[in-house]
Amino acid sequence: MVTIREVAEAAGVSQATAARALNGYGSVSARALERVTESAARLGYKTNMIAQALRLGQTRAIGFVPGDIENPFFAKIARHLGDTLEASGYTLLLSSSDERPDRERKVVETLRQHMVSGFVVAPTAQDDAPHLAQLVEDGVPLVLIDRRVEGLRADSVTVNNEGAGFQAVLHLIEHGHRDIAILVDDLQIASSAERFAGYQKALDAHGIRLEPTYIGVGGASREGAYEAAHRVLTLAHRPTALFATDNFMTEGALRALRDLGLRMPADVSIVGFDDFDLTTFVDPAVTVVAQPIAELGQEAGRLILRRLEGAEDEPHNVNLLAELIIRGSVEAPPASDAA
Repeated sequence: MVTIREVAEAAGVSQATAARALNGYGSVSARALERVTESAARLGYKTNMIAQALRLGQTRAIGFVPGDIENPFFAKIARHLGDTLEASGYTLLLSSSDERPDRERKVVETLRQHMVSGFVVAPTAQDDAPHLAQLVEDGVPLVLIDRRVEGLRADSVTVNNEGAGFQAVLHLIEHGHRDIAILVDDLQIASSAERFAGYQKALDAHGIRLEPTYIGVGGASREGAYEAAHRVLTLAHRPTALFATDNFMTEGALRALRDLGLRMPADVSIVGFDDFDLTTFVDPAVTVVAQPIAELGQEAGRLILRRLEGAEDEPHNVNLLAELIIRGSVEAPPASDAA
């Protein structure tokens, strides 16, 4: 393996100068930098990343801790976040929290031990995240994505979950539905709680009583989503419409409808949250709230790069707009239910 000493000899500079040029620190003249760079390329020199990390106290890597990488929403965010960081010479390291606060803490601690340069986290808790507060206290760049933590002074990028949830349920109400159930993963997750608030706000605005049995909590799994949808759809007084607050919930609702022999939208109308492949593969296609996933990932990347470049201003809280995409999964409730 080619050493810095060999590069220095080939370039006709001191070993210290070659080290500064190759590792990007200290002062190096333009002429010396050119000679070292040319010699390194000609000799096939490769930077020792481990040694560089030990010297700088960090790697050029960003830790990404999503709720669940199996969820297409987070997978797509990882793609756009990684592309944004890679363009600036950073690598994305990823490990899911599985929507478990204890696992999130362990993942963050492990990534810190591996000297990542900063973090992008979808926090599992709304108001209790001491491990994230410690990152802020220690000056480690941190961006919260999809969700925020109450009182935590960190950059964040989210969408207007409550407003989007309100619009989704309003769409159902405008078609004559009053028996509207909601499928949600976990109300301790900030984004889910905000979508639930939008659901409740829409019902309240139209004088519709919130029926507790119409709240289906499925947890962060496909099977849990299916079970929650199945329970709601087998109630003695079955709802005429469902608001599914993420793609797992939408998938669970579609599976439950199929297994129960119910038709969409003739028997049950659906509005989902997140636009993913399955919503257009079924017939009719599902009306959804589409989040600007590419922009979420790119904006999170830009925010953390600002901090890595030394920005010390107040936290930036970016709130993006989601869009209701109307397809064919909503129509008026069956005549007997409407009556």
